[in-house]
Amino acid sequence: MVSTDIGGQVAGRLTSRDAALAAAFNPPRGQLAVITRYIRTHRAMQVGLLIVLGYALLAVIARLIAPYNPETATSATLQPPSLRHLFGTDVSGFDILSRVIAAPRVDITIAVTATLLALVIGTPLGVLAGFSRGVLGEVVSRIFDLIQAFPFFVLAITLLAVLGPSVVNLIIVVAVVNAPIYLRLIKSQTLYLRERTFIQAARVVGNTEFSLMFRHLFPNALPPVLAQVSINVAWAVILTAGVSFVGAGVRPPTPEWGLMISTGASNMFSGQWWVALFPGIALAVSTAGYALIADGLRDLSDPTRR
Repeated sequence: MVSTDIGGQVAGRLTSRDAALAAAFNPPRGQLAVITRYIRTHRAMQVGLLIVLGYALLAVIARLIAPYNPETATSATLQPPSLRHLFGTDVSGFDILSRVIAAPRVDITIAVTATLLALVIGTPLGVLAGFSRGVLGEVVSRIFDLIQAFPFFVLAITLLAVLGPSVVNLIIVVAVVNAPIYLRLIKSQTLYLRERTFIQAARVVGNTEFSLMFRHLFPNALPPVLAQVSINVAWAVILTAGVSFVGAGVRPPTPEWGLMISTGASNMFSGQWWVALFPGIALAVSTAGYALIADGLRDLSDPTRR
């Protein structure tokens, strides 16, 4: 009875911010309508969603709409854009349009899978590092600080050199490189939230440490982290293309934007500009779409900006 009274007194001292955070467990029914209305009025986010959904659709139906087999030479090499080959052909005789259309299946699949894996790895460890005051939290933090001490691109190439170039290894490497970002974000949120009165109230009424971390802290620390996911997918697409550009990622003849740009880079100086230009545009548009969504999610999660 005494514990219940104390819990009621502590819970009664919730600040308005704490009350809003606690309400995340039981969101209002009109929240979906607010999000929908926000998207309807946010033009940049609409453009980003159209781009991302368009590329996702390409990843599914690319083989059905590509005019040629993207992994089979179909014509003479280095043919300029024409009615037969709208984007021309590359040094191996591949139809560039077919390969640009087919590339999202590889690039976006790797980027999304690696980002979600990094989220799954980084967020629970971030809660643990932020909530724990002992040696365990410090050890976890220092390990991820060590990973972040290396330049991302250099670390990715080094790990791929050790593991070997393959799609699975590339997903693992991109996830490892990105996981510290989520750990630091969720740790900073956890450090702030663990001292709030709604956590004190939950502790007083008998919640275990595990329950405090993953039932009360984790859901309330997650929204700022989710806003980071979209921009990390864009970064993962660029990283995937970058390591493939230098020959450490996806192997030919798999259609991949970075690999295609690498193939055409040397031809640009001899006048065959189309080989690298079209996959470069496709890569830029894809990353711009995820960046626009990230900006919209950041504004949506911040009531002062919304």
